[in-house]
Amino acid sequence: MNIGKGRLILRDGRGIAVEYQFGSDYDDSRTGYLRCDTSCFDPGEFSHKLTLQCEDEATVVLAVVHYSDRYLAVTGRLLAVTEEAA
Repeated sequence: MNIGKGRLILRDGRGIAVEYQFGSDYDDSRTGYLRCDTSCFDPGEFSHKLTLQCEDEATVVLAVVHYSDRYLAVTGRLLAVTEEAA
């Protein structure tokens, strides 16, 4: 299990501090939960592609599969270093 802290970047550029817990980290894919307070955000903010900047400098592009006021269930892929530079 991959656990840590990071910052979820919304499409408008705002960021949310999150704790992530990925139960699946096969190859470059990630599936798990982002624990955060989402009650002050419009749920529509989470219906688009999101970016998670992890504390270990990894970047994950995510899609939300379930939304609640306390966590987001997500699936996504690591962004390759060459893609970040582009």
